[in-house]
Formats: sequence, C-alpha cells, structure tokens
Amino acid sequence: MIIELINSLNIIINVLRELGLKVFIIGARALIIRGVDLGRETRDWDLTIDKHPDLYLRDKITERLREKGFIVQWRKWGFYVNDDVHVDINYAPLILDDLFISRSLEIRPGLLIPSLEDLIILKLMSGERKDLMDLKKIFSQKREEIDISYLQIRARQAGLEKDLEKILRRLKFI
Repeated sequence: MIIELINSLNIIINVLRELGLKVFIIGARALIIRGVDLGRETRDWDLTIDKHPDLYLRDKITERLREKGFIVQWRKWGFYVNDDVHVDINYAPLILDDLFISRSLEIRPGLLIPSLEDLIILKLMSGERKDLMDLKKIFSQKREEIDISYLQIRARQAGLEKDLEKILRRLKFI
C-alpha cells in the first residue's frame, strides 16, 4: 500500500523515525486509509509513537523539529507540530503494546496503521462526539472485518468494556 504524504508530514515522520520511534497514523486519516467512509473531512493528522517521551526524548524531538522550522508545542496528552499542516502526536500507553504493533499494517518502514479494532479502542478512549459517530460508521461499514473477541479483550484491558458493550448493543452487533 502506497500512501502519498505531504512533504511536511514526511519530514516530521522521518525525524521521529531517526530518533528510533515507530510512528502510527491514527484518528480519522487512519480510518480513511483503512477504507472507512466517514463522510467528513479532517484537516489535521493524528499520530502516536511507541515510546513515552521522557525529558531527554522530548528535548530531542523538539530540537530536531524546530531545526527543520516547525512550531512545536507540548501538552499534557503529547505535542503538536504546525507548519502547512497540523499534526497531533501522542503516546497511547494503555494499549500500545506488542500485540498492537503486531496487528498494525506497516505502510512503509517504521510507519504503521493500527488494526481496525485498536482504532476503535482509541476512538472509545477519546469519547468525543465525532469519535462516537465515527464508531457507528466503522461498525456499519466494516462489520465483517472486525474481530469482536479481540476487540472485547482490548476494551477490557483499557477499562472500556462497558462503553464497548453499550455501543455493540445499540448497533445490534451482539
């Protein structure tokens, strides 16, 4: 699978990879790449990385991206980078483990897209209204592709089993 990325996004991803990080495209863009028609556009890119940015890593990321001319601002959930594109980058420690990585689709070395099930869990974690609407679209369009038993295990691990069950019942999935 070849995904054309804008130049700024490629630079950001390459900086993160040069620092030894695996980078995952998440959010609406990942769902679109996975074939879900969300019926909406998104302007930003959401990424997650496979290591918690401790002080050393945070400083290295900031230094390298600012050297490339990007604006970098850290927040409690991660950081964002601005240029001709807005990129939110976070770390998802509740579910980003070896299983998450092994089920991801590598679209080029070090750049991955999580499984549909793990994207569902990330949407559940967010809990934003648009994310809940996205969940309905995922379940209606990708019903046959979703591994419900794996999804339930991941929801339990993230403490979201009740939230998942409520959505599955509402959509008559179980």
